Amino acid sequence: MVAVATIGACQGCGACLLTCPEHAIRPSDGVLVVLDDCCTGCGECVEICPVDAISLTSEGVSP
Repeated sequence: MVAVATIGACQGCGACLLTCPEHAIRPSDGVLVVLDDCCTGCGECVEICPVDAISLTSEGVSP
């Protein structure tokens, strides 16, 4: 599982950026993006996001 952000839903508050233990979330052009190769799918970002802009998915993840 990896975290994915919903395009347009992220308001750039940075809560997920600060809570991610793997530092897998980075700012890019005013929004935050998840680096798939660093994300462990722990869900910390999903829990902290005040606008529910992040979810966990297994799509596109190599076994």
